[in-house]
This record gives sequence, structure tokens and C-alpha cells, in this order.
Amino acid sequence: MVDTYSTEVNKLEKLRAAWLPAVEFLFGEAVEEAKFDGFEVRDDITKPSMIFAYVDEPYRYTIQMPVRVFTNDVMLLADVIQEMVRGLFPIGTQDAKTSALCEGAAVFGAITAIKQVFGEETVDSYLNALKEQAFPFYDAFSYVAVLLAEDQQAIKKLRGVQPFLYKIERADFETADVEIDRKIKDILLLSFRA
Repeated sequence: MVDTYSTEVNKLEKLRAAWLPAVEFLFGEAVEEAKFDGFEVRDDITKPSMIFAYVDEPYRYTIQMPVRVFTNDVMLLADVIQEMVRGLFPIGTQDAKTSALCEGAAVFGAITAIKQVFGEETVDSYLNALKEQAFPFYDAFSYVAVLLAEDQQAIKKLRGVQPFLYKIERADFETADVEIDRKIKDILLLSFRA
């Protein structure tokens, strides 16, 4: 299939190249097994998603973006960053469950980028919209924000123990020397439901 959205794909590739160092600075490098094959722009989807098409390479992925995301620069940046963060520890073809820790980290990355590019007012607007329209993501973000306020390196430390963030278990916090209230830890480890 010929890419009918080459201008948009080019824009996505430039965004990814520009922001990858910042995402890795926040959360560490991608797992060794992850292989990013590029972006696809589709008019028949409503939200971004990762597609894992290779059974023999379970962490090889393509990011599909809806064409409508190009009408709002804030949402475009947020969606690209969230998928990039997820790409650091992709779920893969085995369709594992994600956790509040993973989804909160993805939103935290997006919020950090929005703040850098668009400022605090836009962050407030984005968070209010998230709270009203996608509360589970707002909630996950809030707990990750608490974790990172306690220890800015917490996610990197945890990924040093278990690179796939969705596989983190309670004992990994102690192994990684990440101290956080037990209740917050339990919430971060819950299976994420949107």
C-alpha cells in the first residue's frame, strides 16, 4: 500500500527524532528487544496504537496514528510522546496487561513535553480535559507524579531491575531502592483499565 500520508509521517518521524533523547532521559533507553518500524497514518482509527505484526519478533512494532490528530498540535505532541514512552518497554505480541505505572509514565512524558513546548496554562487545560474525559489516565499520571516527586530516578531505577515496566512487581521497588508509600505502590502495580 502506498503511503498517502507521507507529509504527516515525515512530521511524526521528526517529532520522534527530536523528543527521543528527552524521553530516554526521563525513563531510560528502550529495551534491547524493541524495534520501531515507523509510523502509519490512518483515517479509520480514532486513537493511536502500537501494532505488533511479527510473531517471531514480539517487540517489533509500528505506531498507527489517526489522521485527525494533526488538527491539534497539543494532542499530536501528547500522543506521539505517549506512544514513544510505551515503545521503551513494548507489550509485544503476547498481549500482556499494562499497569497504572506504565500508563502514568506515558502521560507523565506527554505532560512534560506539553509544558516545555506550550507552557503551564496548556498543561492545566490538558490535565482538566484528561480528568473529565479519561480519568483512569489522569489517575495513573497522578500516582506516577507522586512517585517521581519522591525520587526523580524512580522509573529508571525500577527499569534497571526489570526493563519491561509492566512486569514490575512489589519486591522490585525494594531491589531498586525506590521508597514509596505501600498504598501508592499497590495502586501503581494495578492492572490498568481505561
